[in-house]
Amino acid sequence: MDLPLDPALLRDPAQAVPFERQALARHLAASGRVLDDGPLLQFAGGYGNLNYLIRVDGSWAVLRRPPLGEIPKGANDMAREHRALSVLAPVWALAPRPVDFCDDTSVLGAPFLISEFRSGLPLHGTAPLGAGMTPDQARDLSLLQVRILRDLHGFDIQATGATALGKVGGFAARTLRGWSARLDRAGGTPPGTARALFTRLQAMAPKDDRVTIIHNDFKLDNVVVDPAALAPTAVLDWDMSTLGAPLFDLATLLTYWAEPDDPEGLRAINLTHSAAPGALLRRDLVQAYLADGMTDDSDLRFFLALAFAKFGVVCLQLYDKFRADPAANARYEKFGAAAPGAFARGQDVLDGGLI
Repeated sequence: MDLPLDPALLRDPAQAVPFERQALARHLAASGRVLDDGPLLQFAGGYGNLNYLIRVDGSWAVLRRPPLGEIPKGANDMAREHRALSVLAPVWALAPRPVDFCDDTSVLGAPFLISEFRSGLPLHGTAPLGAGMTPDQARDLSLLQVRILRDLHGFDIQATGATALGKVGGFAARTLRGWSARLDRAGGTPPGTARALFTRLQAMAPKDDRVTIIHNDFKLDNVVVDPAALAPTAVLDWDMSTLGAPLFDLATLLTYWAEPDDPEGLRAINLTHSAAPGALLRRDLVQAYLADGMTDDSDLRFFLALAFAKFGVVCLQLYDKFRADPAANARYEKFGAAAPGAFARGQDVLDGGLI
């Protein structure tokens, strides 16, 4: 079979998580679609949703479903992703077209989404373009992410029909409350800096007055590019998308951005090209995003500290998986050492550092 991507992007079939192929075929047949025969092709990498390369009606597509096991409230939401792609695909070339959505858990054991496959290079790792990546290319990749966010945040909510993606007001308070609750549910004893950071954030009052469509988990490895032109072909993973503060998208990008003085445990999981020669610093990314008066930056420190608080909680949740079953989840162990650094960086932001 001729694959539309580098086979290195797929798991060894022996390690792939199977799904009920006949059940999926019956589901698609009910709407007149055909699931083509083929081997089990699961995308490698990632710590969340399970992603598969399939063929529907002769065209390559991507099947996405939540991971196995308990899912945190609001996470891995395929219905949310389907709504986002349904809104964005008609107006934005970087949003893959949704093909099918199913919330009947009797089919595959969880809600799932099928969307069109977009060819290109997913930008994973410290040298996403290979060992020969130049400083100019590293700079271009840095600016590419800013341009994508600026484009996304420029869409008119009413004109695109995006009002169904979330509530228009109260994003900051709602997000802070939600991640604080997740911290309370995390196993073990959270670092002392964790609750201290949330307490400081709860005492702040951001204006939170600009609302746009936001990705809500934006980082470089959710971007696919044409490797020759370095032009984006897709933005992936919309299961947390909503209406909210555009600065939170920028802040999320900055939490996935490693710099030399970041805590060692945090740098160990921030495997982006951000440390490559030519890559911009966090403060440079901020200035590029804010160019031409794109938005008021007065709330940026609040949202960046909140993004680090969220990142720390996510690390704790992933470390919980390791603690529950160390043998099966060895790759999650590193998140235990990363969590304290995330909360500490949030404190640094509120103390006037980083940007």
